[in-house]
Amino acid sequence: MSHIRIDNIHKSFGPVEVLKGIDLELEQGSVLALLGPSGCGKTTLLRLIAGFDPVDEGSIHFGQKLMASSSVFVPPERRRIGYVPQEGALFPHLTVEGNLAYGLPKCANRKQRVAEVLELIGLQDFGHRYPHELSGGQQQRVALGRALAPDPQLVLLDEPFNALDLELRRSMCEDVIALLRKTGTTAILVTHDPGEAFAVSDQLAVMMKGQIMQCAPPETIYWQPASETVARLTGDAIFMPGECAEGGIRSALGVIPLYSSCPVPSCHNATVMVRPEQFQWCQNCKGVPAWVTRRSFRGDHTLIEVEIDDMCLSLRMPSLTTPQLGESGHLRVLGKCMAWA
Repeated sequence: MSHIRIDNIHKSFGPVEVLKGIDLELEQGSVLALLGPSGCGKTTLLRLIAGFDPVDEGSIHFGQKLMASSSVFVPPERRRIGYVPQEGALFPHLTVEGNLAYGLPKCANRKQRVAEVLELIGLQDFGHRYPHELSGGQQQRVALGRALAPDPQLVLLDEPFNALDLELRRSMCEDVIALLRKTGTTAILVTHDPGEAFAVSDQLAVMMKGQIMQCAPPETIYWQPASETVARLTGDAIFMPGECAEGGIRSALGVIPLYSSCPVPSCHNATVMVRPEQFQWCQNCKGVPAWVTRRSFRGDHTLIEVEIDDMCLSLRMPSLTTPQLGESGHLRVLGKCMAWA
């Protein structure tokens, strides 16, 4: 049975329809990432789940309990959710312990629960410090700890690591999700970073213009995107024209096999999508003749432009195996691809 079920959710602000029929299911203890560009409706959906705003149409269930519909509205304090906003929003006048205790009922085991959460987030020795005495990563841990302290059934994370640099953001996100998995807490993470979403989620929902374009495990989303839009939102991709042929799509790189989930009908022209890492350069292998016309070293990878007949492809390759400028060889595609008519 699904822990969270969202059916046909619509939400408008004035004349602008922000969410246009959202359907999602989330299992107990799993992590869902909402990925999409700014303005696609990610935060609005999170706010509806949290109970900060009412829905216009559709329903939200936590287990068997109806939390929201056009006629039912359960307030946030009765939904047992933990919410971590884009900015940690810690109380500057309270210590770490004070921030963690905020929202907990005044009972005998309050201090014990704070101590448990401090240990959980790895800040046992920081309880008496104030937010300005912590690093950005430590502040985010405290914000997560404050959300976890009341033992919520669902934690909502609204791009809480945006203020951190890329590497710290991704490592911090993985650490936080590991903590949530340790406690068995169900979580929804809003992000616009595909790498972050791929690294931590069990299910990834790609949003665009108020709709879910595709919801599936991260590897399925990456290798078998449902559309060109999903492919572009989830990573670098190269699109080539081709036509349907026995065994796949015939393109400038030969016949490329397709995944069984590919929706391309037979006997139609098509566009085939290839991820950059699927290209293999070799001297003596079965492939199409090609030569390097541009080369730009970037450290761990090198960008090259390769000409094949009348086509020019921009590729990213590992620096140790990248051919030199002017070098000729053969190019082929590894694995299966997706294509659309």
